[in-house]
Amino acid sequence: MNMITALACAVGAILRAMPVHANDITKRESQTLRYRLDLQIGPTETMYTPAETKAKHPTSGEIMLSGKMAGGMSDMGHAMAGMMPMSDVRHVELHVYDRDTGKPVLDARVAIALTGADGKRRAVPIASMYGVEEGLRDVHYGNNVALSAGAYTVDTAVNGEHVRFSLKVPQESGSLALRDRSSIGGSGLQDSSHAVEGN
Repeated sequence: MNMITALACAVGAILRAMPVHANDITKRESQTLRYRLDLQIGPTETMYTPAETKAKHPTSGEIMLSGKMAGGMSDMGHAMAGMMPMSDVRHVELHVYDRDTGKPVLDARVAIALTGADGKRRAVPIASMYGVEEGLRDVHYGNNVALSAGAYTVDTAVNGEHVRFSLKVPQESGSLALRDRSSIGGSGLQDSSHAVEGN
């Protein structure tokens, strides 16, 4: 184990032990004709491929079904060696549920783009995944992205149906760490979202 990997593991263990605050999570809900959409923006998540999951047996984080982690980072060591400060990396996830059955949609065509106050539009590289502890009932779409605190519009498209969310990403009340969402309490709701006419 080299020095950078050892340091990353130590820092990761310390940060994982810190509590997640409800203010660190931003959530919005909306509906389209066929789907209920839940958008969440929170602390960075460790994302594992199926092969990494089999080899490492993680107890928290995300297991990817398709796509890849943005930047190719698959663990804390790679994240720390990357170019983005950890405080500006967030996990953006969109849960898609069938309105008739209430079940997660496992094979949706999803697009997510964020536009901040600077007017720059940032497309989120889409991976489908689920939380290690939650299992397949947690299937969602998104990725870890560079995203500082501030006001955003989030344009989403699911199988041709569109929703625009308006929200504020808060400053962290604690350090951003690779975390498991099951330990998060509270709603973190700040603003309302609204539906946009679909194509």
